[in-house]
Amino acid sequence: MSFNLLFSGLLYADRNIRYKVLSDLNDAFGEMMIFSKTIDFSKFTHYYDDEIGNDITREWILFQEPISLENFFEKKKFSIQIENKYRIDGKRRINIDPGVITLNNVQLLTTKNFSHRVYLGEGIFCEVTFIFTKDGIKYLPWTYPDYKSFEAEEFFLKGREFIKKMKKDEDL
Repeated sequence: MSFNLLFSGLLYADRNIRYKVLSDLNDAFGEMMIFSKTIDFSKFTHYYDDEIGNDITREWILFQEPISLENFFEKKKFSIQIENKYRIDGKRRINIDPGVITLNNVQLLTTKNFSHRVYLGEGIFCEVTFIFTKDGIKYLPWTYPDYKSFEAEEFFLKGREFIKKMKKDEDL
């Protein structure tokens, strides 16, 4: 059995689009089991304001079904399709970044290449965003500031605890 759980990071300014996207994500990735607390993304950056709008909200969602890392990059391709469905005048109204929580780390999928990212195929790259340690989380030089927030830490540690429980139940 695979002990990896898919998550999606969402950035949006329009809550109505969020609700529609949640339905699409449920259809594409399965049942959702944990939602993070939402945070004001503008306290970290205004990078997406021109595209998504002002007062952007950051949220993470954890999906229930364990996934294999084989063909993991396809989750980003589905996310891009969902983003494109809600474009207005060529601009995204929501950003969906899928990733995976493992017992050891959090990995994030992206279309942007950089020195610390590994190419997975079909224009998709992956990075280890941070590492789990016995004491909590070890951030890396490229860990995004919002992924260092209290809300993110709480969400990802809760996801890791769920994986530990799955593994323990499997071992019984």
